[in-house]
Amino acid sequence: MKRILSLDLKYSGSQIFYFAAFCSMMGYASVYLLDKGCSNSEIGIALALANVIAVFTQPALASFVDDHQNIEIRNVIALTALIVIALSIVLYFIPASTFVILFLIVSIFAIMSTVMPLMNSLAFVFEKYGIEINYGLARGLGSVAYAFTSMLLGYIVESFSPGILPLFYIFFTALFFITVKLFVLPKTQQYHIVEKEKEVQQETKQLSFGKFCLKYKKFIVFLLGFVFVYFAHTIINNFFIQVINNIGGSSSDMGNAVFVAAMLELPTMALFSRLSEKINCATLIKFSIVMFVVKHTLTYFATNMITIYAAQVLQMFAYALFIPASVYYVNQKVAVADRVKGQSLVTMSMTLSGVFASFCGGILLDAIGVHQVLLLSAALSVIGAVIVCLTAEKV
Repeated sequence: MKRILSLDLKYSGSQIFYFAAFCSMMGYASVYLLDKGCSNSEIGIALALANVIAVFTQPALASFVDDHQNIEIRNVIALTALIVIALSIVLYFIPASTFVILFLIVSIFAIMSTVMPLMNSLAFVFEKYGIEINYGLARGLGSVAYAFTSMLLGYIVESFSPGILPLFYIFFTALFFITVKLFVLPKTQQYHIVEKEKEVQQETKQLSFGKFCLKYKKFIVFLLGFVFVYFAHTIINNFFIQVINNIGGSSSDMGNAVFVAAMLELPTMALFSRLSEKINCATLIKFSIVMFVVKHTLTYFATNMITIYAAQVLQMFAYALFIPASVYYVNQKVAVADRVKGQSLVTMSMTLSGVFASFCGGILLDAIGVHQVLLLSAALSVIGAVIVCLTAEKV
């Protein structure tokens, strides 16, 4: 495999601007909607609904791309970015009722979530020609972009108004659109690709979504285990301020803890390519899942911010390791014709966890309290980890 620097830079740029846009949307959703007069229950329903829609649209769009392999993934992504920009322009410039605002927000967030598995697949479009993209580094830079965008927008929103947030949707998504459209081979390489295409091209039959699940039964069970683990992860993230307040911490403590975790994702993701050459992806996945359990358990036992920070440091061995490992795992385990479906199922399992966490988290916190919710989360992590470790297969 060879590397082309310009392609690495363009792909890294697309990840950076995607997660900057995602942060300005999902990270500040409550801030924006509260400013528009929405209640907490309306916000919770809106975020859950966006995730529910994405659960269905992610595999549907993935199946479409797999079934129409003459259509470039980058063009599909670019089209969705244009739709997000158009909806964001309407959201900012045209006065609307609360219902219309919620409709636009749900649509924008669902579309941005839908495109995530395509972003993962985009890293491998040139692999059949012997060209490798450093996915881990690019995804790590995406996490760094999320961290810095979150910090920057905090100051901007405080200085101006949450009402300006759609301008950042437009700005970051426009940059995302440009970098994705630029993700093409340099002209000096195109001749060689045309020659090689005849060698690597072969007739492949794409599976329907149902047949995919039947063929890869163990992979589906693996994802079910991950849903348990990621549910616990999402509960903690979505209601992190309640966790922090429960041990006497403040909003600034929470911000610092989130920043630490996001920044520590970079070294693991950046070095993943080299790590995967020495250690099988299945082994890396099992290790990352165990680290999720340790992180969730440590959060449950936390009585001060030092323990919370220690748990956040484990992000570099849990989430930061699992994300690239799962992407490579699907790419190696699933047939070429169905890889986009495979990537979409991983993302869909994360989205599904988000749905359950959004719907159940607040109810559980009110019913049984923070401490018991963290205990339940840790227990679910253990169950999920056992399932994942039993079903992750060497590739």
